[in-house]
Amino acid sequence: MQITSILVPTDFSEDSYYALGHAIEIAKRRQCPLTILHVNHDESMLYHYLSEQEYERLKQGALDDARLELENMVKRFPELKEISYSYHLRRGVPYVEILDELDKNPVDLVVIGSHGRSNLNLKYYYGTTVEKIVRRARTSILVTRTPEKKQQS
Repeated sequence: MQITSILVPTDFSEDSYYALGHAIEIAKRRQCPLTILHVNHDESMLYHYLSEQEYERLKQGALDDARLELENMVKRFPELKEISYSYHLRRGVPYVEILDELDKNPVDLVVIGSHGRSNLNLKYYYGTTVEKIVRRARTSILVTRTPEKKQQS
């Protein structure tokens, strides 16, 4: 299998950090570029409960927080300096935006963590993101599991 480009979707969970580590190793061996993508969940359901000004402030604050977290993630992996990489931030429904990114900028491999961040209210929604990507993407997908989760299964 020829790998000339890699996409790593991240939600900043432990699993996504682990996936990024794997992706960096593959990119170093294959000497190919790597793209890190975070999708900020669209808060449009809050639009009806907030003033337009409050909604815009919330939306901008969430984007600023995500941008800072992306920059911090990159700093935790100094070995990224050994490869060509970029990172991007999008807003919307995570699996929809990831699939859209793959349509617009095809890659040979997607490396993604098996579980993302979740809480009791959103567990179902986010828990299915990986499954939807695996089912719908037209490229190879590597789903990683952290060592702790390997031992639990």
